[in-house]
Amino acid sequence: MKKSLWLLTSFVCAAAIAAPTPHVAVSARVEPATARAGETVKLIVTAVVDEHWHLYSLTQKPGGPEKTTLTLADNAVVEKAGAFTGPAPKRVRDTAFDMDVEQHEGKVEFTAPLALKAGAVAGAQKIEGKMRFMVCDAQSCLPPMNAAFVAEFTIEPGAARPEFVAAVAAAAAPEKFGGQADGLGGLLLLAIISGLVSLLTPCVFPMIPITVSFFTKEASHDRKRALKLSVVYALAIIATFTLVGVVLTLLLGAGSANKVAASPIVNIAIGLLFVAFALSLFGVFDIHLPSSWVDAAQSRAGAGTVGAIFMGLVFTLTSFTCTAPFIGPLLVAITQGAWFWPLIGMSVFAATFASPFFLLALFPGWIAGLPKSGGWLNSTKVVMGFLELAAAMKFFSNAELIWQWDVFTTPVVLASWVALSVLIGLYILGKIRLPHDTPVESVGGLRVMFSTMFFVLALVMLPGLVRIPPPGLIDSYLPVPIALQQEEKLAWGDDYQAALVKAKAEGRKVFIDFTGYTCTNCRWMEISMFPQPEVGAALGQFVRVRLYTDGGPRGQQNQDFQVARFGDAALPLYVLMSADDKEIARFSGMTRDTKAFLDFLKRGL
Repeated sequence: MKKSLWLLTSFVCAAAIAAPTPHVAVSARVEPATARAGETVKLIVTAVVDEHWHLYSLTQKPGGPEKTTLTLADNAVVEKAGAFTGPAPKRVRDTAFDMDVEQHEGKVEFTAPLALKAGAVAGAQKIEGKMRFMVCDAQSCLPPMNAAFVAEFTIEPGAARPEFVAAVAAAAAPEKFGGQADGLGGLLLLAIISGLVSLLTPCVFPMIPITVSFFTKEASHDRKRALKLSVVYALAIIATFTLVGVVLTLLLGAGSANKVAASPIVNIAIGLLFVAFALSLFGVFDIHLPSSWVDAAQSRAGAGTVGAIFMGLVFTLTSFTCTAPFIGPLLVAITQGAWFWPLIGMSVFAATFASPFFLLALFPGWIAGLPKSGGWLNSTKVVMGFLELAAAMKFFSNAELIWQWDVFTTPVVLASWVALSVLIGLYILGKIRLPHDTPVESVGGLRVMFSTMFFVLALVMLPGLVRIPPPGLIDSYLPVPIALQQEEKLAWGDDYQAALVKAKAEGRKVFIDFTGYTCTNCRWMEISMFPQPEVGAALGQFVRVRLYTDGGPRGQQNQDFQVARFGDAALPLYVLMSADDKEIARFSGMTRDTKAFLDFLKRGL
């Protein structure tokens, strides 16, 4: 029955192309043209589109033009060993369909791996199929049409050769390493893990003292009020985080989070905000909401409620620059027309992200009720103020990377961190006093322990001022990592197409490093993972290309390529490609697991 249906379909297709398909010529071939039973070959379907016309990609989202599809007839000697893939499409805004579309122009090749069955008889063979597509120009579109194709090849006698079984099969089935989500369970797990990991980023910890300070003052001794404000604060983070992510994505595209993270203006604004927070924690002034807001709030929900919402909004905006790498895939899905699951993912991510701050907002209410709190709480706030200044330097240095002021350079930032660490140590010991401090009558063991920690931190960073790299975790936060200022053993290109040409000439694979100037996780991988002997040796066997997506002359082009080709805007992203532009495997995000990264690299060796 199935064969009869195919014959009928083939007859209809043959009749349809008796006159050539308008504006598109379709043909097919098999590579290699001669193979043995049990081996894997590659079917290549070529579509040549007339000038000024285009057809749509295999991954075109529904709701607009019909995507291109390829189907094969039942065949006694071959079976598909993987899905059809195509080149990176051109992504454009189509006003007729009111959506972004993925299109191909000129000559386009779609490929699929085919396995020759073990019992296939030697001799001449052929594969039949059809390609369904929709073709348009700038003014109009033709109805979807079918084009039949036939590819001929020969099966020669002999046992299958292992090198012709594994090589193509591996290239046909890209593997994904790092953070990935499959189905609802995988999406939720990834969102939860990403939310927890994001709490460790440098944009988040500066909000800890601000949260403590605000809720200690607002909650006072009323635990019910503390609970209410904590809930409002957490809900404000969840709502604004999800809303900001969606709105930015719709306005600026899938790479919006990275654009915000890399914006010098945004980084300077956040740095200045942290300086203001630090001065407030030092007791120079108190941060108050505008009196008109307070008056309006008191007549409705209460000033504390509006303050909690405001704090949630501030927290969202300041943390967004560091959480961008974790929500990149969700933002890409939104730009491609998917709404329900990305919104769930964003909400779960934000809820996980907000949960510790819900407890933190609730906890100050209990702290405020403790007897004999003395001056320790004010001392804690001052220490946090110093940390706010350290965080501000990080954001100023992000702007330095883009605008190249030559002001917030590596030595300057590192020297400021060393100085701040020493000042914190001296302050804890009572050697420095601010106007609101109570005198330190005696230095207990706890003060000695914490002051020693900060003195040791200063000593750890100090060698960096004489070009001896500090630990990678510290170095990765600096504007131009010291390890990268020195000559790298591995050479990196910045042109993917040139890398493909070189890889084909040398018989190697390509390693793509999608990175960013302000991406801390990227710096950590480049400083701490890549130089490891085994990793460096493996990387040395690839043609390496490093593509910056958040700035530079090719930043936007590289970001568009990353989103259109791999459906991901997160950084870092590492992809292994064959010399004929086929994806082998990818690794998403930062990892401290050397074995996991080596396993990924070995997929291309």
